[in-house]
Amino acid sequence: MFQALTAAALTGLVTGVGAFPFFFIRQLPRRAYDGILGLGAGLMMAAATLGLLHEALEGVNRANGLDLGRLVLVATGFLAGVLVASVMDRLIPHRHAHGHRHHIAPGYHDVEAHDQRVEIRQSYAIVGALSIHRIPEGLAIGAGFASGHGNRLGWLLVAAVGIQNICEGVVMGAPLRLSGVSPSRGLLVVAASGLAVPLGALVGHGLSSWAFLTLPFILALAAGILIYVTSNEIIPESHSHGHEGAASTGLVLGFLLTMLIGAVLR
Repeated sequence: MFQALTAAALTGLVTGVGAFPFFFIRQLPRRAYDGILGLGAGLMMAAATLGLLHEALEGVNRANGLDLGRLVLVATGFLAGVLVASVMDRLIPHRHAHGHRHHIAPGYHDVEAHDQRVEIRQSYAIVGALSIHRIPEGLAIGAGFASGHGNRLGWLLVAAVGIQNICEGVVMGAPLRLSGVSPSRGLLVVAASGLAVPLGALVGHGLSSWAFLTLPFILALAAGILIYVTSNEIIPESHSHGHEGAASTGLVLGFLLTMLIGAVLR
């Protein structure tokens, strides 16, 4: 438990690394920003499929045939994760990307005449929404460490989620900087948002350890949440400003990077 919480806390705190460049620049080119979003999407998709779902399905095919009970448990957990993420999507106040119900940010890099107070409130709303969305990342890490196998899955998720959190640090730091928040304050706010990760890890590890038979369900639940959030939030935002090529390249690189990390940790 201590190892999972420590790893999750460090994974959350590295979010501040993404906000650090805004000490030197006020904004990023939109193409670079979308590429970073795509990289984060690839990391999350690979962590969910190659890590969580792969581990959840282990043991489904046995020498004496298909373990139908475990397969149903995994499928139910996955669908439950999608449902949880969908409910979060409807209940948590946030904004979609352009052309996607205006659901994430009001064009971070567009030069528009906005009231600064409104911009700051919107920026903090973005940070708050992304912080809540990162609880499932902690849930995945906690369940990963509880799965055993030398904690390989846990460390794979730590690496993938850690890099993804740096990307999210950029996502949160950009609107804060543009709305007039100082670089040091923005760094503190973004880094503090990472505290949601160890909270989720505590829940994920506790649920998985409490009843080992529920572990496939918890792993699939976390995977369902991550896949839904990635497809519903990150990918649409990265493709909403005319830089689909940069976003898709980032996604492929993120997926490939997670594959390589998984191979090294074997």
